[in-house]
Amino acid sequence: MDLLNLLESFVRVIDNGSLSGGARQRHISQPAMSQQLNLLEAQVGQELVFRTNKGVKPTVAGKIVYEHAQKMLRQSALMFEEVQDQAAAESGSLVVSVSQAMGADIITPLIFDLRKQYPDLSVSIKMDDDLIDVVQTGIDLAIRTGITGDTSGISRKIAIVETCLAASPDYLAKHGIPQTPEALSDLNYIQYRYEKLVSSLDMFRHGQKHVVALKSEFVAGHPQVMVQALLNSVGFTRMPLFMMRDFEANGQLQRLLPDYQCEEKPVYLVYPSRDAVTRKTEIFIDAMIERFRDAPGIRLVGQKPVQLAQPA
Repeated sequence: MDLLNLLESFVRVIDNGSLSGGARQRHISQPAMSQQLNLLEAQVGQELVFRTNKGVKPTVAGKIVYEHAQKMLRQSALMFEEVQDQAAAESGSLVVSVSQAMGADIITPLIFDLRKQYPDLSVSIKMDDDLIDVVQTGIDLAIRTGITGDTSGISRKIAIVETCLAASPDYLAKHGIPQTPEALSDLNYIQYRYEKLVSSLDMFRHGQKHVVALKSEFVAGHPQVMVQALLNSVGFTRMPLFMMRDFEANGQLQRLLPDYQCEEKPVYLVYPSRDAVTRKTEIFIDAMIERFRDAPGIRLVGQKPVQLAQPA
């Protein structure tokens, strides 16, 4: 029989002052309790109680064992309680809000991987580019790209998303490959969403800023609509590098002016309050940061930019 079980029986006997009282609390017979006491005394190598007609009292050795047994049982109970609390903290539902592009390309695959490691962790993802208030809507965590919006929550900048210009080879074959930022003004710009008309584009090279006038004749309300517009040679657009990489690798899209840098977009975490960051939230954030660390076109705050290979 394990030592903790014997110690618990011993403590019950001393607390009750009798074998019968301890046996009742442990829901065993008195002979079984006597046998457990004998086993414990055999392990210790000394008598632990004086047996009298009025019950039992601890010997000197019994008092030492009693004190340590109480501590060990308390620590054991605390250990199991913490393990159960940890399991509860890593289960349950987590509601995450994220933009459509990042949600589809990065966060959704991350959630599938997390479920393999934490099968009891349920993540509800809301992919929407609207900047909803995390406090009023009950969102546990929002991932914002570009701006945080008007929210009463707490924000934390964690990463930078690099962007690039892209067009299909067919479109470029028909309209020509621009060699300078100013040449972009002759091409049709595909605008993502229509909060306000995008009339210019900032590009950078060797510390010099180029402001390019844009001509936009198509507005895409969803990332996939924007991609389909590119693939159907409607025009060119600016898009995240992480979203562009597969299309560039298979030759469907081509990067424009790769020697120039487009504007970068900061990535923020937004949550209702500092106290709202639970163990579930920490697990998700840690996994997301590790995913960002290896994602092309995304760098963590404080991480140096990586020189991407130029297209052939």
